[in-house]
Amino acid sequence: MEKTIKPEHLIKDQLLQVMIDNEWSDMYITVWTFPAIKIWWEIVKIDDWLDILTALDTFEFAQSIMTEAQHTILLREKNLDFSFSHWERRFRCNISFQMWNYMVVLRLLTADIPDIEDLWLPNIYKEVTRLWQWLILVTWPTGSGKTTTLAAMIDYINSNYTKHIITIEDPIEYVHPHKQSIMEHKEIGKDIPNYEIWLIWAMRQNPQVILFGEMRNKNEMEMALRLSETGHIVFSTLHTRSAYQTITRILDSFSWEDKNQIRMQLADSLVAVFSQRLLKTEDWTWVRLAKEILIKNSAVANLIRENDLHQLPSVIQMWSREWMQLLETDIIRFIQQWIISEEEGLKYSNNPKLIKESLNI
Repeated sequence: MEKTIKPEHLIKDQLLQVMIDNEWSDMYITVWTFPAIKIWWEIVKIDDWLDILTALDTFEFAQSIMTEAQHTILLREKNLDFSFSHWERRFRCNISFQMWNYMVVLRLLTADIPDIEDLWLPNIYKEVTRLWQWLILVTWPTGSGKTTTLAAMIDYINSNYTKHIITIEDPIEYVHPHKQSIMEHKEIGKDIPNYEIWLIWAMRQNPQVILFGEMRNKNEMEMALRLSETGHIVFSTLHTRSAYQTITRILDSFSWEDKNQIRMQLADSLVAVFSQRLLKTEDWTWVRLAKEILIKNSAVANLIRENDLHQLPSVIQMWSREWMQLLETDIIRFIQQWIISEEEGLKYSNNPKLIKESLNI
C-alpha cells in the first residue's frame, strides 16, 4: 500500500485518536482558527491544548493523510475525496482549498456495519433484498444516512444469501467482510477509472448485486437501468427529497426523444425508492430517521408509464398496507410523541400543509 507523504505527524495522530475515543462524527482543519469538531449540531473548537492553525499546519496535516498520487489529483482537480483507516477505524475525507490554503474535513465512520433493525427500519428493507433483479434507490441530500442504510441492506444480503456482490464507491466507506456472499469493493481512481466504464465491465464479472454510490448523469442512469433489466439487483442513490422528485430527476436527465423509453424502463425496473432524513430530537441529544417509502405495484408502474407522476403522493397514502408511506407519516408521529419539535418537522417536510392539518397547527 502506498505510504502517505508525511507518515509521522503527532498532531494528526492525537486528533484522530480524540475523534475515535469520543465517537465525534466530523472534524474541520483550516487556517487561522483552532481545529474544530462537530458535536451533534454544534461546532466546537479544540482550543485547550492546541494553537491556532497556520497555513503550514494545514498543509502538513493534509500531507499526513494523503499519498503523492492523491496530492497530484488534488492539485489538478482542486478537490479530493477519499477514505483511509487509522487504528482499525475508517475515515472519509475531503481536502480542498480556501484562500489558497489547504482545508481538511474528516468524518469518522461507524465502527460496525449496522443491522437493519439497529436503524429502526421496517421489514420492507429486508423484503426488497430478496429480489433477483431490479433497481432500488435511497435518496435525500448529503448527511441523511443514505450510505449507512445501503450498507445495512448489503450486509443483510451478505449475511443471508449466497451472492456475488460488488460495491463501487468514491470513496469506499464501509468495508464488508465475506459472509455467505462474495464481496468486492472497487474505488473510483484506485480500482476503476469511473462509474460509467465499470458499469460496462460489470456485465462480464457476473455479479448478482451491484451497489454504486450515486447516479450522477444520464449515462450512469442508463447503465443502472440496463443492469437492473438483465438479472442484477442494483442499489444506488440520488440527491432528491421524495419519490416524485427522484423519478422526475431521472426522466429530466434524458432528451425529449428518449423520455418515453426511459419511462417504460423505469416502470419495469424500479422496485423501491426510500427517501430519508435525519431529524434532531427535541433535546438535541439524538437523531431520528424519517422515511418516505415507495414500493412499485401496478398502480405505481402505471403512473410512471402514463407520466402522471403528480399522483404518486396520493398513491403512496392509499397503499400504506404495502409498506408505503409519505415522509410526513414519520414526522407527524415524532411530533405527537414529543420526539422532535414542530419547527424541525416543518423544516424538512415535503408537504408542511399536511402536517399542519393533521396536528391542527
